[in-house]
Amino acid sequence: MTSGRFASKVSLLVEGYPRYGFDALSMLQDSGWEVLCITRLHPEYVIQKYGLEGATCWWLTSRKGASSISPRSPGRIVKVIRSALKDRSNTIVFLDGLEYMLMWNDMGKVMSTLREIEALLHETGCEMLVCIDPLALEQRDLERLYDSFSGYSANEVVEIMSSLSNTPPQKISLGMPGISRQTISDLLKPAELHLTP
Repeated sequence: MTSGRFASKVSLLVEGYPRYGFDALSMLQDSGWEVLCITRLHPEYVIQKYGLEGATCWWLTSRKGASSISPRSPGRIVKVIRSALKDRSNTIVFLDGLEYMLMWNDMGKVMSTLREIEALLHETGCEMLVCIDPLALEQRDLERLYDSFSGYSANEVVEIMSSLSNTPPQKISLGMPGISRQTISDLLKPAELHLTP
């Protein structure tokens, strides 16, 4: 499902309703990953509701503010991520709001932004999860995303992370990416998740 010479550092977290993406993110943080979250929801709400204290959160909004990023400015998103990942590893970049970005930018620009971010991720060893709702995207845009990046069902990720959290403590270090330095793909590979458009 991934294209190119290197394994993708950007993964699609496919969800509809109810939404499980933030639950998956919270579990990944609990397992040892540092979190950089860019979201359509207000950061204070996200931190409180999903227990993401310690996460760095940016609000993807047209409103101006110290922790705001305009959806019209993909270049600003890249700058924020570049700055946040400097001298850091073992970080998950979480983007909730791709559909919102597509209201202000064409798909070519969004794809170019994701590839630029992916290059940064390869440099730092970090990874990115991009939440998408397939019903909110046009089929041709979905196909471009599916052809370029790996994908997982948010619900299945939560199930896998929940099963790992019930693992005896001595075995957690073998399965949790934040401790063992596994990638998300390594973590989820045994489950053989299938992305369905």
